[in-house]
Amino acid sequence: IQSDGSIHAGIMQGHGSARNQYLATFCVNLLSLSYGFVCGWTSPSIPVLQSAETPLVSGPITTDQGSWIGAALCVGGFLGNVVSGWMADRYGRKLTACLAAIPQIISWIMVIIATNPYYLMVMRFLAGFSGGVCFMVIPMFIGEIAEDRIRGLLSSTLVFTCNAGILIMYILGDLFPYKTIPWILLAFPVLFLACFSFIPDTPFYLMQQNNYTKSENALLFYRGYRYGTQQVSNEFKLELMNLKGQFREEKQSVVAAEDKLSWQDLVTPHARKAFLIGICLMAFNQFCGCFAMLNYTATVFAESGSSLSANMSAIVIGTIQMFGSTFSTVLVERAGRKLLLIISGAGIATGLSIFSGFSYAKSLGHDVTAFNWLPLVCFSFVIFIASMGVLTLPFVVLAEVMPQKIKGFAI
Repeated sequence: IQSDGSIHAGIMQGHGSARNQYLATFCVNLLSLSYGFVCGWTSPSIPVLQSAETPLVSGPITTDQGSWIGAALCVGGFLGNVVSGWMADRYGRKLTACLAAIPQIISWIMVIIATNPYYLMVMRFLAGFSGGVCFMVIPMFIGEIAEDRIRGLLSSTLVFTCNAGILIMYILGDLFPYKTIPWILLAFPVLFLACFSFIPDTPFYLMQQNNYTKSENALLFYRGYRYGTQQVSNEFKLELMNLKGQFREEKQSVVAAEDKLSWQDLVTPHARKAFLIGICLMAFNQFCGCFAMLNYTATVFAESGSSLSANMSAIVIGTIQMFGSTFSTVLVERAGRKLLLIISGAGIATGLSIFSGFSYAKSLGHDVTAFNWLPLVCFSFVIFIASMGVLTLPFVVLAEVMPQKIKGFAI
């Protein structure tokens, strides 16, 4: 694309390929994998920190301190969400993702040098900030580099890799001592920076910066083309024209608004509908009860009479999450977002209803010994069906439905 909006001739060689889109998705999701480690770290670590064998010089932590260590992740995540949209628009999707890796590196170093629980609270806050940025910028990055036919598949890998990180952390916690684990996990954000540094930023962001040549080169990279011949595919021409059209609309709206996001941008019919969809999906994601259930995995397994240890029960649930995320990744393009969300929501409602019925009957003093297996089955079913839709797809849909100009702010 020239500065006047015209398209180069003679830029393509061979046939397009989605290989580089998969490569970029793999590289950027090393960050979400690393964040998954942080999310799963408390499960095997808190019992160690509360025991007499605690590695902290200050001694075993209290229950309140353990709660603050857990909660600090959410505080950091909230702040990360607030600033990440501005960072992505100001510094680019690629640089924002790279900056998000730095708090993760610092957080694992703090685990290594920690002498009291306040080190760990700061560690979780920093890691939570990184996660808040991660869950905003990764869907935006993938949504802007992926072709329509595989966008849902690639976007759903965010939660899949995060769940993979949680499961790997559970397994590491069962295999390695507390002091060894941060040394292992420190390598992953460093690996992310090394790999992602070779990946170009998104074509749309580069065009926003008036880097027309870099934008064109980035699109060529992500579609698997290179310079060389006069053969230009119709699909690439169409996508290039669509990108140019989006940029023109964006440029006109920015000029009209004097380069500032205005209230009028947030109340257009498109924006209102997108906000309604996004708020409903994210509310369901947060209030479906799955996060609370995951925090009490060991308690549920113990009260049901299970012989599994706390670490093994966490590994079982982590594995179930992975299976659910895998189904979501495989089916998202075939079944569609809407159908998977409906099935997931109905499944959660059914599983929780049966679960609550069992708990209520037990609280009334009824003999439910014959049904002690029921909480485990319901718990596992709810986590599996939630991972298929409600826990994974809202991030995919949100990145797709938001108008381009307000995407950074809205997400």
